[in-house]
Amino acid sequence: SLFLFFSIKPTEKTDKSCFSPKPLFIFRNFSCLKLLAATVLVSLGSMQISAGTPNDDKANNARGGDHISQMPEDILSFILSFLTMRDAVKTRVLSPRWRYLSSSTGNLYFDLCTLFGIGYDWNYLSKNSDSLWEGKDRFINTVDQIMQLYRSPKLYSFKVSYCLGNECASHIDRWISFAVRMQIEKIDLDFSFIPRGCEKYKFPCHLLAQDKGSQLKHLSLESCVLSPSPDFTNRFFSLKTLDLIRVPLDQIAFDSLLSGCINLECMTLEHCSLPASLFIRGNLLCLKSLVFKNCDGPMEIEVSSIYLTTFVYMGWITNLRFVGALSLEKVHLWFLHPDRRGTYYMFGGLAKELPDLQVLSLGFVTTQVLPIPVNMTEFSHLKELKLILILSSDFDLLSVASILNASPCLLKFHLSLRHGSIRGPRVKRDYSKQLYYKLKEVEISGLCGRLDVLELAIYLLNNAIGLERMILEFQKRWRTVDEEEELESKKKQVHGVLSKEKPNVEIIVQ
Repeated sequence: SLFLFFSIKPTEKTDKSCFSPKPLFIFRNFSCLKLLAATVLVSLGSMQISAGTPNDDKANNARGGDHISQMPEDILSFILSFLTMRDAVKTRVLSPRWRYLSSSTGNLYFDLCTLFGIGYDWNYLSKNSDSLWEGKDRFINTVDQIMQLYRSPKLYSFKVSYCLGNECASHIDRWISFAVRMQIEKIDLDFSFIPRGCEKYKFPCHLLAQDKGSQLKHLSLESCVLSPSPDFTNRFFSLKTLDLIRVPLDQIAFDSLLSGCINLECMTLEHCSLPASLFIRGNLLCLKSLVFKNCDGPMEIEVSSIYLTTFVYMGWITNLRFVGALSLEKVHLWFLHPDRRGTYYMFGGLAKELPDLQVLSLGFVTTQVLPIPVNMTEFSHLKELKLILILSSDFDLLSVASILNASPCLLKFHLSLRHGSIRGPRVKRDYSKQLYYKLKEVEISGLCGRLDVLELAIYLLNNAIGLERMILEFQKRWRTVDEEEELESKKKQVHGVLSKEKPNVEIIVQ
């Protein structure tokens, strides 16, 4: 337990109803200190605290006016660690004693909210990028001042989110150097929304510690340039997660990066410009998760990481191959405009390359794929299947039964539906009816009034022998009061129809 004893004596101008004369506060745990941190600013704001010289402070303290400022520096810094960055900065105007204090937190986050109290989102940043760019000097100066006062012996995470470019490199490099000296474990730089024509910040790989001397475990870069030369690949030795968003990578940079990340466990590439051919080879022995989202450039991706367990690809159809990925259990694929090649791969090639796959998620627009084949390669170990479909009016939803037929060990099936194009009446497709002995749970979301959705639900109730639960969720959107009443009536009707088909199955309609 931690016990702190101190007193606060109000001045003549202080509202005496706020404090009793020289009360004794006893803190038995850290939650009490957190409560104190929230009230320190309020208390000090109502007290007569000098903003003059240190001698003025001493004179004021001698009169008993400011007992909080007489507390040990370590305790004051600990109190500041519970405040937001913005509120901690405010305390510097209280007196010269507070001016040179810094919080003992091991995390430094700098953005519009923490420094200036400005709440922001994507729309705010896109509309105000020019004015934010003009105010970058104020942002940089504030960060510089805070980092100069930082006194904690260790820095765990460092994040900067602002529209900064390479013309600010000298400042950002200095921040990175400081963080590395403090044995930083996580660096997050988000420099999105820089004006067009401005050069992206070039991340200084040479400033990172070498080999086992590096403590950096997590690196996230957005709208930066990462070009590690072969001479600096050992600077990524300790990395466990790497997130790159809007970061261009050529073939040399990509190969150098992968050759140095021998302890990497998770890698995410989003909206990145990548080489035409990507080979994820066997040197990444620790890699467990690999994610590609809407990246430009790759026409060929080959994955041969033997311990990889999760793979996600969202983007244009590419030549995708898995070679020796024996541990791969979870795959999510969303091909944009997959056409014939994508259809064949989703419903044929994937099962051949990954016969031990256990969790599969497929997303596609029904107008962009060939009809789902009646017979396809069997997913012999698949336990969980999620289909995300953007439906056209002519698509026969019952044709997804062919995928279920090729998954004899399936335990859970989730179907997510979204509105698509209107292309005429539904075109019925052939499918073979089978019994599903292991299927336990079915969830269908995005119900939109289509008759074949109810037909599919009835089909599964009648053919899934061991089914325990079925969840149906109507499409979420704004509705009037009358529409809400009509929806509730539909829910009751659907629940009644399905309950009669199989009374022993739990039916949930929401």
